Amino acid sequence: MTGERLKAVRKKLGLNQQGFGAALKINASAISQMENNRIKPSLDTLLLLSKHFKVDLHWLITGKGEMFMDTEEKRSNDANRSLNKLKAFINDELMNLVQVKESNINAEAFDLPVMGEIAAGAAVETTDSVLDIVSIRRSMLKGNITEYVCLRVNGQSMEPDIHNNDVVIIRKSSEWELLNGRICAVRIDGSITLKKLSIDERRKLILLLPINEDYDPIVIDPKDHEDLGMIGYLHYLYRKL
Repeated sequence: MTGERLKAVRKKLGLNQQGFGAALKINASAISQMENNRIKPSLDTLLLLSKHFKVDLHWLITGKGEMFMDTEEKRSNDANRSLNKLKAFINDELMNLVQVKESNINAEAFDLPVMGEIAAGAAVETTDSVLDIVSIRRSMLKGNITEYVCLRVNGQSMEPDIHNNDVVIIRKSSEWELLNGRICAVRIDGSITLKKLSIDERRKLILLLPINEDYDPIVIDPKDHEDLGMIGYLHYLYRKL
């Protein structure tokens, strides 16, 4: 009953009925009647209980919850909740910083040297000279930068897809079977050429196919070449406008 809980509050506070009534601006007789459930506390009395003594009015009326709103346990729970919220906030901010850093890394541009020419026609000899520099966003390149080589196209055999003076970025690979059907850079006896790879398993031949129909395929019998190697496949095409 409400009266019993009101009396429990007064006892907890160590007050007699007169002192309790003075704090609530009512006389001791009214306190006695409330505690004996003869009358109910007024709204003003309830508000003063809450304001002066931090009594939880939900508990006073229903008996559910805690007697006081500001107990040590409640303050501890509130502090723990605040700490957990702070930790969650810090973790979120750290994750945001990591994502921003990753985004910035992917947005960074790398200067790659154009290390010679690659034929789009008859194979041409390679050179060690740097012909140009191209800037490529890091997000365009997967894996290690050293896995890539830049070459300038010389010829029209891959037109209209690849033009003369385009720069091709080749991702290094030596897996002939896996690259079958892809545009690849192939080394033949010290020269390199850019063609679409086709492997003739039946005749044990390698066909290097142009896109431009005005050019003939290059037919290679591996037994006829001491230096035959796969450089890699076309990863990215860079064209200056």
